[in-house]
Amino acid sequence: MQYARRNLALYVTNRSQSFVVAPAILLMVAVIMIIIGLIIGIRTGLPLPSEVSEGFKYNQAIFWAIPGFLISHGALTANRGFAGSLAFGSTRRNFWAGTAMGFMVTSLVVVAVGLVLLAIESATGYGVGVSYLTITALDNGNPLIVAVSLFLLCLMSLFAGMSFGGIYRALGVVWTVISVVTVVLVVLGLVAMIVAWPDFWMDMVANLGRWTVPLGLLIATVIAAIASRTVVRFAEI
Repeated sequence: MQYARRNLALYVTNRSQSFVVAPAILLMVAVIMIIIGLIIGIRTGLPLPSEVSEGFKYNQAIFWAIPGFLISHGALTANRGFAGSLAFGSTRRNFWAGTAMGFMVTSLVVVAVGLVLLAIESATGYGVGVSYLTITALDNGNPLIVAVSLFLLCLMSLFAGMSFGGIYRALGVVWTVISVVTVVLVVLGLVAMIVAWPDFWMDMVANLGRWTVPLGLLIATVIAAIASRTVVRFAEI
């Protein structure tokens, strides 16, 4: 555990990438949502009419806001920190464990900022009447669902990035591209299944209720964590 904590210390040395950028993106997208609401309000008036505000309940901006950066951050962490960590005597297992703890800290920082935004949004609608975190997919802004979903979304993205970075170190560029394309095809396949059998998925969502999104993210996070741990075992310095 001591050596894992040393890798955690290595991870947190890059403070801006680990603790600033992702929360800043979260805030920036909130600002963009407010601007969109203000633009719509030019024609409809402010605060937005109820039918327009209701439409914002179905936006998915939160699920696209930060994964891109966090995937790249996870990949860079696997590449930049791996060689230095092993050069100073760490094992691959300790590198993964320490970095995973760092990923959890990053995720908790994002959750903290997200809960502050949620409180402001729930109380004021940002003065416009838009929804960013108080959306239907997050149980209309249930704090527990929002916190768990944000935490798992960040953790999944970071582990996915670490997996791609580990594949690059272990197998090179070609297999990294193949792995990315494979993941994209799997996601498209899931979308195709939803389109093909909507009743089945609607029944599942109805049964799971508010925990649909967190459970889906939990499954994806576990898969990404296992993948990252596996590829790090074979990564080359």
